[in-house]
Amino acid sequence: MSTKVQTHEGTLKYIYIKGEGRNQAMPGEPERMQYVVSITFPKNSTGAKHLQSLIEEEWEDYKKATGVKGKPKTNGIKDEYIKDPSGEIDPETEVVRKIPTGNIIAQFKTNTTWPDGKPQVVRVFDHKGANITGAYAQADWAIGNDSTGVIFGSAVGNNTGGSNKVTLYLTAVQIGKLKKYEGEVVTPTTLDGDDIDITDTGVPEIDIDDDEIPF
Repeated sequence: MSTKVQTHEGTLKYIYIKGEGRNQAMPGEPERMQYVVSITFPKNSTGAKHLQSLIEEEWEDYKKATGVKGKPKTNGIKDEYIKDPSGEIDPETEVVRKIPTGNIIAQFKTNTTWPDGKPQVVRVFDHKGANITGAYAQADWAIGNDSTGVIFGSAVGNNTGGSNKVTLYLTAVQIGKLKKYEGEVVTPTTLDGDDIDITDTGVPEIDIDDDEIPF
C-alpha cells in the first residue's frame, strides 16, 4: 500500500539530501543513514490540509487491508516548535523553553542506500522543473533552511517496529525560492594574547566536508 504525495509549496527545513545524509538512529541504536527533508505549513492552511488528506487516504486504505482500527500512532506530521526568542528557561528541563510557531512540520525520509547496497538518489528540480540533481550533488553549497519548495514522495501505512503508523517517504524536491547554505559565518575579533606560530608544529590542515550541514 502506498499513496503518492506531492505537497503544496511550503517552507523547507533540515535538508539533508546529498553526501552521507543524516544519522536518524536513536542513541544506542546502530547507525541509520537517511536523506531527510522537512516541510512546514501554517496550521489549517490549504497546504497543511492537502498533506493531511493524502495521509488520511493512505491510513484508510491500510485499515481496510489489515483490519486495524483507530488512528495511526504517528503519521509524519507534528506541531512545529522553536526555542523561545526571549530566552526564558523551562524550569522542568532547565533549558530554553520551546514555543509553538503555529505551523505543522512534516518529515520525509529515505535510506541513503538500497538493500543491495546501491546508492539512493533524491532528485532535485529547479523552479521551472528542470532536473538539476547532478549539478546540485557537485555544488559547494546546500539548500538551506527557509527555502521554499515542493516535496514528492509517498505515504505508506506500516507496522514497522510493532506500531501501526503512516511513514512519509522522500523521492524528490523541487526548489522555489532558494536560500543557500554555505557554512556558518564566523567573525573573529582581536583578543589579548600570544602570537601562535604553527609553521613548524606539524599540525595537519583541517579537511572540512562541505556535505555535512550542521543545522
